[in-house]
Amino acid sequence: MKYNLKKWICIVNIIGCVQFIIITAVAMFFYKGGTYVDPSTTHYLFWYNYFSDLGRIIAHSGVPNTISFILFTFTLSLWGLFQIPFFYVLHSLFKENPNQKKTSLIGSALGGLTGVFYIGIAFTPSDVSGISHDLFVILGFGSIYICIIIYILLILKNENYPNLYGVILLISAIILSIYFIFLAATPGNLTSTGLFIYVVGQKFMIYTLLICGIIQSYGVIKQLDI
Repeated sequence: MKYNLKKWICIVNIIGCVQFIIITAVAMFFYKGGTYVDPSTTHYLFWYNYFSDLGRIIAHSGVPNTISFILFTFTLSLWGLFQIPFFYVLHSLFKENPNQKKTSLIGSALGGLTGVFYIGIAFTPSDVSGISHDLFVILGFGSIYICIIIYILLILKNENYPNLYGVILLISAIILSIYFIFLAATPGNLTSTGLFIYVVGQKFMIYTLLICGIIQSYGVIKQLDI
């Protein structure tokens, strides 16, 4: 793959992360209200509504959620789609060492699958395909978590790759780990307190992944320039 194409793939991945932040913010404005514990709310509550609530066909309030649904489906699909080729480019930076080449292939395969799972989340609204939606969520965040762990080890062991990017991945992994622990330790999202914990954790986790994606894409561009 030529240098310019690799660089543009990284730029496109940055665009994918940024557009998700912007378009979901717009979708929040159009969300028709309601949460898992209170269907009477009239708008999106940042600390009580999941991102996936934006992708519901019918909002928790019982009102059609068409605009928010379309925006969320589009933006999450785009994020997932743009992420897939990025991990191929990332893998290409670890081909000199045979062991790192094999390990990075596994990591990038998981990263690419994460993009596929994100698209799966987008096209299985939680109110009509709940089981499939939840399965894609588990697969998506599980695969990116393992992918991050693999690339932490690869970057920190690679003399040619700045450790800074491995440390950033490590911070991301810690945040994801804390979220997973909270999910296991809290009773569920059927109470206001439980819902608040779940949603706050999800927001931190997803924004962490987005920021990390932007930084790592920039890091790959810098490595390609060397």
